[in-house]
Amino acid sequence: MDNKLQHVLLYEDSMILLESIKYSLNQANISCIIKNNSESARLAGFYAGNNNNQLFVYEPDIHSAKKILNDFLSKKK
Repeated sequence: MDNKLQHVLLYEDSMILLESIKYSLNQANISCIIKNNSESARLAGFYAGNNNNQLFVYEPDIHSAKKILNDFLSKKK
């Protein structure tokens, strides 16, 4: 049996916004990781744009994380 937790994509946007969302998730004790595609592309000599970054959470936390994300985005408007 495979006991490894899987990461699920929660949101894609700029690093600034993802860092703010990550802070909110961390306040709720939800672990997450940010995949910085812009920096990876820059290091490889390509251009990937500013909003090509991804925030991942563990699959069991996805419902709680979506609620926090929706609350965060509704306050942003």
